[in-house]
Amino acid sequence: MNVYEEFIEIMKQKTLNKEAVIDVLNIYVNGRNFLQHLEDFKKKEGERREYNGVIYSDEYEQDDEEYFGQNKVLFYSGDGDNDYDIVNYDELYQYLNAACEFYIVKNPEKKEIIEELLMKIKEKYNIK
Repeated sequence: MNVYEEFIEIMKQKTLNKEAVIDVLNIYVNGRNFLQHLEDFKKKEGERREYNGVIYSDEYEQDDEEYFGQNKVLFYSGDGDNDYDIVNYDELYQYLNAACEFYIVKNPEKKEIIEELLMKIKEKYNIK
């Protein structure tokens, strides 16, 4: 089983099943810049690429056509009209926490910095 399949399996075991969220985080956690992506989440900045990315609802006004709710994050992965998932901040934290646990297993030397970033993300999003 490769690391991408392993990540998906871990998410399923934690009953986290939003495919677009898993796909994007899988790319992040198994890529080169996971720490930078966590920094981006801390700043509520999303990386957007042609076929995958993150968009914050804060980027839109309530009367904008693209508006998708308050305190939500849209993950997209693929090029279809339905290749996206929207999560609230609590759900986002659950996915990020699972991704960080996975990353720490593979990179134990980064445990302290990952836990610190995750704590700052939790504070930024007012997660209880």
